[in-house]
Amino acid sequence: MLDRETLRSVIQQWNTVRLDIFALSEPNENLEFHGVMRFYFQDEGQKVATKCIRVASDATVSDVIETLIEKFRPDMRMLSLPNYALYVVHANGEERKLNPDEKPLLVQLNWHNDDREGRFLLKNCAQKTNTLDSITDQPSFKRKLSKREKKEQKKKEKLSKLGSGGGNENHVAEKLYTELPETSFTRSISNPEAVMRRRRQQKLEKKLQQFRSRDGGPDTGGTLKIYGESLCRDVPYKTLLLSIRDCAQAVVREMLAKYGMDKVDPLHYCLVQVNSDGSEYILDDDECPLSILMNHPTSR
Repeated sequence: MLDRETLRSVIQQWNTVRLDIFALSEPNENLEFHGVMRFYFQDEGQKVATKCIRVASDATVSDVIETLIEKFRPDMRMLSLPNYALYVVHANGEERKLNPDEKPLLVQLNWHNDDREGRFLLKNCAQKTNTLDSITDQPSFKRKLSKREKKEQKKKEKLSKLGSGGGNENHVAEKLYTELPETSFTRSISNPEAVMRRRRQQKLEKKLQQFRSRDGGPDTGGTLKIYGESLCRDVPYKTLLLSIRDCAQAVVREMLAKYGMDKVDPLHYCLVQVNSDGSEYILDDDECPLSILMNHPTSR
Protein backbone atom coordinates (compact mmCIF):
# COMPACT_ATOMS: atom_id res chain seq x y z
CA MET A 1 0.00 0.00 0.00
CA LEU A 2 1.44 3.38 -1.02
CA ASP A 3 1.83 6.14 1.52
CA ARG A 4 0.31 9.55 0.85
CA GLU A 5 3.49 11.22 -0.43
CA THR A 6 4.30 8.36 -2.79
CA LEU A 7 0.74 8.32 -4.10
CA ARG A 8 0.83 12.10 -4.59
CA SER A 9 4.06 11.74 -6.57
CA VAL A 10 2.58 9.03 -8.82
CA ILE A 11 -0.53 11.14 -9.44
CA GLN A 12 1.59 14.18 -10.31
CA GLN A 13 3.55 12.11 -12.83
CA TRP A 14 0.26 10.88 -14.30
CA ASN A 15 -1.11 14.42 -14.61
CA THR A 16 1.99 15.74 -16.41
CA VAL A 17 1.30 13.53 -19.45
CA ARG A 18 -2.50 13.85 -19.55
CA LEU A 19 -4.97 16.48 -20.62
CA ASP A 20 -6.39 18.62 -17.83
CA ILE A 21 -9.78 16.94 -18.20
CA PHE A 22 -8.22 13.61 -17.17
CA ALA A 23 -6.11 15.01 -14.31
CA LEU A 24 -6.46 13.22 -10.97
CA SER A 25 -7.14 15.07 -7.73
CA GLU A 26 -4.82 15.23 -4.73
CA PRO A 27 -5.25 12.25 -2.35
CA ASN A 28 -6.83 13.02 1.02
CA GLU A 29 -5.77 11.62 4.39
CA ASN A 30 -7.61 8.37 3.56
CA LEU A 31 -5.63 8.08 0.28
CA GLU A 32 -8.82 8.68 -1.70
CA PHE A 33 -8.84 10.65 -4.95
CA HIS A 34 -10.97 11.00 -8.08
CA GLY A 35 -10.73 11.80 -11.77
CA VAL A 36 -12.47 11.65 -15.14
CA MET A 37 -12.19 8.35 -17.02
CA ARG A 38 -13.14 7.44 -20.56
CA PHE A 39 -15.17 4.27 -21.18
CA TYR A 40 -16.26 2.48 -24.34
CA PHE A 41 -19.40 0.46 -24.99
CA GLN A 42 -19.74 -2.31 -27.57
CA ASP A 43 -23.38 -2.61 -28.56
CA GLU A 44 -25.06 -5.25 -30.69
CA GLY A 45 -23.62 -5.18 -34.18
CA GLN A 46 -20.25 -4.16 -32.71
CA LYS A 47 -20.98 -0.45 -32.77
CA VAL A 48 -18.66 1.26 -30.32
CA ALA A 49 -19.68 4.35 -28.33
CA THR A 50 -17.78 6.32 -25.69
CA LYS A 51 -18.57 8.29 -22.53
CA CYS A 52 -16.50 10.16 -19.94
CA ILE A 53 -17.54 10.02 -16.28
CA ARG A 54 -16.01 11.07 -12.97
CA VAL A 55 -14.85 8.07 -10.92
CA ALA A 56 -13.63 7.86 -7.32
CA SER A 57 -10.66 5.72 -6.35
CA ASP A 58 -12.82 3.58 -4.05
CA ALA A 59 -15.47 2.92 -6.73
CA THR A 60 -15.57 -0.74 -7.72
CA VAL A 61 -16.22 -2.23 -11.15
CA SER A 62 -19.78 -3.04 -10.08
CA ASP A 63 -20.40 0.62 -9.15
CA VAL A 64 -18.96 1.86 -12.43
CA ILE A 65 -20.93 -0.64 -14.54
CA GLU A 66 -24.18 0.50 -12.93
CA THR A 67 -23.40 4.12 -13.80
CA LEU A 68 -22.27 3.26 -17.33
CA ILE A 69 -25.48 1.36 -18.07
CA GLU A 70 -27.46 4.49 -17.21
CA LYS A 71 -25.18 6.57 -19.44
CA PHE A 72 -25.03 4.26 -22.45
CA ARG A 73 -28.44 2.56 -22.26
CA PRO A 74 -30.93 4.62 -20.22
CA ASP A 75 -33.79 2.73 -21.88
CA MET A 76 -32.56 -0.50 -20.29
CA ARG A 77 -33.08 0.59 -16.69
CA MET A 78 -36.77 -0.38 -16.67
CA LEU A 79 -36.14 -3.70 -18.43
CA SER A 80 -34.32 -6.85 -17.43
CA LEU A 81 -30.64 -5.98 -17.55
CA PRO A 82 -28.25 -8.33 -19.35
CA ASN A 83 -25.02 -9.38 -17.71
CA TYR A 84 -22.50 -6.63 -18.42
CA ALA A 85 -18.78 -6.80 -17.67
CA LEU A 86 -15.90 -4.34 -17.86
CA TYR A 87 -12.83 -5.28 -19.87
CA VAL A 88 -9.38 -3.72 -20.19
CA VAL A 89 -8.23 -3.79 -23.82
CA HIS A 90 -4.71 -2.88 -24.95
CA ALA A 91 -3.56 -1.88 -28.43
CA ASN A 92 -1.54 -5.09 -28.83
CA GLY A 93 -4.74 -7.15 -28.57
CA GLU A 94 -4.34 -8.16 -24.95
CA GLU A 95 -7.60 -7.99 -23.00
CA ARG A 96 -8.68 -8.84 -19.47
CA LYS A 97 -12.06 -9.03 -17.76
CA LEU A 98 -12.03 -7.02 -14.53
CA ASN A 99 -13.33 -8.59 -11.34
CA PRO A 100 -16.40 -6.93 -9.75
CA ASP A 101 -14.38 -5.80 -6.71
CA GLU A 102 -11.52 -4.23 -8.69
CA LYS A 103 -11.27 -0.44 -8.80
CA PRO A 104 -10.95 0.95 -12.35
CA LEU A 105 -9.26 4.22 -11.36
CA LEU A 106 -6.49 2.31 -9.55
CA VAL A 107 -6.16 -0.08 -12.49
CA GLN A 108 -5.72 2.91 -14.80
CA LEU A 109 -3.16 4.55 -12.50
CA ASN A 110 -1.07 1.37 -12.53
CA TRP A 111 -0.69 1.74 -16.29
CA HIS A 112 1.67 4.63 -15.58
CA ASN A 113 3.95 2.37 -13.52
CA ASP A 114 3.87 -0.29 -16.24
CA ASP A 115 4.45 2.33 -18.98
CA ARG A 116 1.49 1.15 -21.03
CA GLU A 117 -1.95 2.34 -22.10
CA GLY A 118 -5.35 0.73 -22.51
CA ARG A 119 -9.07 1.30 -22.87
CA PHE A 120 -12.02 0.25 -20.72
CA LEU A 121 -14.75 -1.56 -22.65
CA LEU A 122 -18.25 -2.26 -21.31
CA LYS A 123 -19.70 -5.32 -23.02
CA ASN A 124 -22.60 -7.71 -22.68
CA CYS A 125 -21.10 -11.04 -21.61
CA ALA A 126 -23.72 -13.01 -23.57
CA GLN A 127 -23.39 -10.88 -26.68
CA LYS A 128 -22.52 -12.81 -29.80
CA THR A 129 -19.80 -11.52 -32.06
CA ASN A 130 -21.34 -10.69 -35.43
CA THR A 131 -19.28 -10.44 -38.57
CA LEU A 132 -19.29 -7.32 -40.64
CA ASP A 133 -20.93 -9.20 -43.51
CA SER A 134 -24.06 -9.89 -41.47
CA ILE A 135 -24.41 -6.18 -40.78
CA THR A 136 -23.91 -4.94 -44.33
CA ASP A 137 -26.24 -7.53 -45.89
CA GLN A 138 -29.32 -5.83 -44.47
CA PRO A 139 -31.34 -4.02 -47.19
CA SER A 140 -31.36 -0.24 -47.06
CA PHE A 141 -32.04 2.71 -49.33
CA LYS A 142 -28.89 4.65 -50.15
CA ARG A 143 -28.25 7.81 -52.07
CA LYS A 144 -25.83 7.84 -54.97
CA LEU A 145 -22.25 7.94 -53.75
CA SER A 146 -19.88 10.70 -54.77
CA LYS A 147 -16.52 9.98 -56.43
CA ARG A 148 -14.71 10.52 -53.16
CA GLU A 149 -17.08 8.20 -51.28
CA LYS A 150 -16.75 5.54 -53.98
CA LYS A 151 -12.99 5.77 -53.71
CA GLU A 152 -13.14 5.36 -49.94
CA GLN A 153 -15.56 2.44 -50.29
CA LYS A 154 -13.23 0.64 -52.70
CA LYS A 155 -10.37 1.18 -50.29
CA LYS A 156 -12.38 -0.32 -47.43
CA GLU A 157 -13.35 -3.31 -49.60
CA LYS A 158 -9.71 -3.97 -50.43
CA LEU A 159 -8.75 -3.80 -46.78
CA SER A 160 -11.58 -6.17 -45.82
CA LYS A 161 -10.48 -8.66 -48.48
CA LEU A 162 -6.91 -8.55 -47.22
CA GLY A 163 -8.10 -9.07 -43.67
CA SER A 164 -10.45 -11.94 -44.56
CA GLY A 165 -7.51 -14.30 -44.98
CA GLY A 166 -7.04 -14.40 -41.21
CA GLY A 167 -10.55 -15.68 -40.45
CA ASN A 168 -13.98 -14.13 -39.93
CA GLU A 169 -13.61 -13.38 -36.25
CA ASN A 170 -13.26 -9.67 -35.48
CA HIS A 171 -11.12 -9.18 -32.43
CA VAL A 172 -12.43 -6.85 -29.75
CA ALA A 173 -9.21 -4.85 -29.52
CA GLU A 174 -9.06 -4.35 -33.28
CA LYS A 175 -12.64 -3.08 -33.38
CA LEU A 176 -12.10 -0.83 -30.39
CA TYR A 177 -8.99 0.84 -31.79
CA THR A 178 -10.24 1.10 -35.41
CA GLU A 179 -13.91 2.04 -35.08
CA LEU A 180 -13.06 4.80 -32.61
CA PRO A 181 -9.57 6.01 -33.45
CA GLU A 182 -7.81 8.60 -31.36
CA THR A 183 -9.03 11.48 -33.55
CA SER A 184 -12.67 10.77 -32.62
CA PHE A 185 -12.26 12.45 -29.23
CA THR A 186 -13.97 15.83 -29.57
CA ARG A 187 -14.10 17.18 -26.02
CA SER A 188 -10.82 19.02 -26.45
CA ILE A 189 -8.59 20.30 -29.21
CA SER A 190 -6.44 17.18 -29.06
CA ASN A 191 -7.12 13.63 -27.95
CA PRO A 192 -5.58 12.46 -24.65
CA GLU A 193 -3.57 9.53 -25.97
CA ALA A 194 -1.84 11.52 -28.71
CA VAL A 195 -1.15 14.38 -26.29
CA MET A 196 0.25 11.92 -23.78
CA ARG A 197 2.68 10.50 -26.33
CA ARG A 198 3.69 13.99 -27.46
CA ARG A 199 4.29 15.15 -23.89
CA ARG A 200 6.32 12.03 -23.18
CA GLN A 201 8.43 12.75 -26.24
CA GLN A 202 8.89 16.37 -25.16
CA LYS A 203 9.82 15.22 -21.67
CA LEU A 204 12.33 12.78 -23.13
CA GLU A 205 13.84 15.43 -25.40
CA LYS A 206 14.09 17.85 -22.49
CA LYS A 207 15.88 15.28 -20.38
CA LEU A 208 18.21 14.42 -23.24
CA GLN A 209 18.94 18.12 -23.69
CA GLN A 210 20.09 18.26 -20.07
CA PHE A 211 22.62 15.57 -20.88
CA ARG A 212 24.16 17.63 -23.68
CA SER A 213 27.52 19.11 -22.83
CA ARG A 214 27.46 22.91 -22.81
CA ASP A 215 31.12 23.22 -23.81
CA GLY A 216 30.71 21.16 -26.98
CA GLY A 217 32.25 18.07 -25.42
CA PRO A 218 30.80 14.56 -25.44
CA ASP A 219 27.24 13.98 -24.26
CA THR A 220 26.70 13.15 -20.60
CA GLY A 221 23.72 10.86 -21.14
CA GLY A 222 21.52 9.01 -23.59
CA THR A 223 19.46 5.88 -24.14
CA LEU A 224 20.68 2.35 -23.48
CA LYS A 225 18.97 -0.88 -24.51
CA ILE A 226 19.09 -3.47 -21.70
CA TYR A 227 18.11 -7.03 -22.53
CA GLY A 228 16.00 -8.75 -19.88
CA GLU A 229 14.61 -11.78 -21.66
CA SER A 230 15.39 -13.87 -18.58
CA LEU A 231 12.89 -11.72 -16.66
CA CYS A 232 10.14 -11.85 -19.29
CA ARG A 233 10.43 -13.78 -22.55
CA ASP A 234 7.63 -11.77 -24.16
CA VAL A 235 9.50 -8.49 -23.55
CA PRO A 236 13.12 -9.18 -24.51
CA TYR A 237 14.49 -5.71 -23.73
CA LYS A 238 13.79 -2.29 -22.24
CA THR A 239 15.25 1.05 -23.31
CA LEU A 240 16.38 3.27 -20.44
CA LEU A 241 17.30 6.94 -20.40
CA LEU A 242 20.55 7.09 -18.43
CA SER A 243 23.32 9.42 -17.43
CA ILE A 244 26.97 8.41 -17.74
CA ARG A 245 27.02 8.58 -13.92
CA ASP A 246 24.19 6.04 -13.42
CA CYS A 247 25.73 2.94 -11.86
CA ALA A 248 24.90 -0.70 -12.59
CA GLN A 249 23.10 -1.11 -9.27
CA ALA A 250 20.66 1.70 -10.16
CA VAL A 251 20.15 0.26 -13.65
CA VAL A 252 19.30 -3.17 -12.21
CA ARG A 253 16.80 -1.58 -9.84
CA GLU A 254 15.17 0.41 -12.66
CA MET A 255 15.00 -2.65 -14.92
CA LEU A 256 13.24 -4.67 -12.22
CA ALA A 257 10.74 -1.82 -11.81
CA LYS A 258 10.16 -1.73 -15.59
CA TYR A 259 9.32 -5.44 -15.53
CA GLY A 260 6.98 -5.00 -12.55
CA MET A 261 9.36 -6.67 -10.09
CA ASP A 262 9.72 -3.79 -7.64
CA LYS A 263 9.54 -6.03 -4.56
CA VAL A 264 12.32 -8.34 -5.75
CA ASP A 265 15.70 -7.96 -4.06
CA PRO A 266 18.03 -6.34 -6.67
CA LEU A 267 21.03 -7.99 -4.98
CA HIS A 268 19.93 -11.26 -6.58
CA TYR A 269 20.45 -9.78 -10.06
CA CYS A 270 23.40 -8.34 -11.93
CA LEU A 271 24.21 -6.53 -15.16
CA VAL A 272 26.31 -8.46 -17.69
CA GLN A 273 28.29 -6.99 -20.56
CA VAL A 274 28.33 -9.34 -23.57
CA ASN A 275 31.04 -8.69 -26.16
CA SER A 276 30.94 -9.52 -29.85
CA ASP A 277 33.35 -12.44 -29.33
CA GLY A 278 30.89 -14.08 -26.92
CA SER A 279 32.80 -13.23 -23.76
CA GLU A 280 30.88 -11.92 -20.76
CA TYR A 281 31.77 -9.53 -17.98
CA ILE A 282 29.71 -8.92 -14.83
CA LEU A 283 29.64 -5.23 -13.97
CA ASP A 284 30.37 -4.14 -10.43
CA ASP A 285 27.64 -2.19 -8.64
CA ASP A 286 29.54 1.10 -8.95
CA GLU A 287 30.40 0.76 -12.66
CA CYS A 288 28.45 2.91 -15.12
CA PRO A 289 27.13 0.97 -18.15
CA LEU A 290 26.46 3.99 -20.41
CA SER A 291 29.95 5.35 -19.79
CA ILE A 292 31.39 1.92 -20.61
CA LEU A 293 29.37 1.78 -23.84
CA MET A 294 30.50 5.24 -24.96
CA ASN A 295 34.15 4.32 -24.40
CA HIS A 296 33.79 0.78 -25.71
CA PRO A 297 35.66 0.07 -28.99
CA THR A 298 33.26 -0.58 -31.86
CA SER A 299 35.34 -3.57 -32.92
CA ARG A 300 34.37 -5.34 -29.70
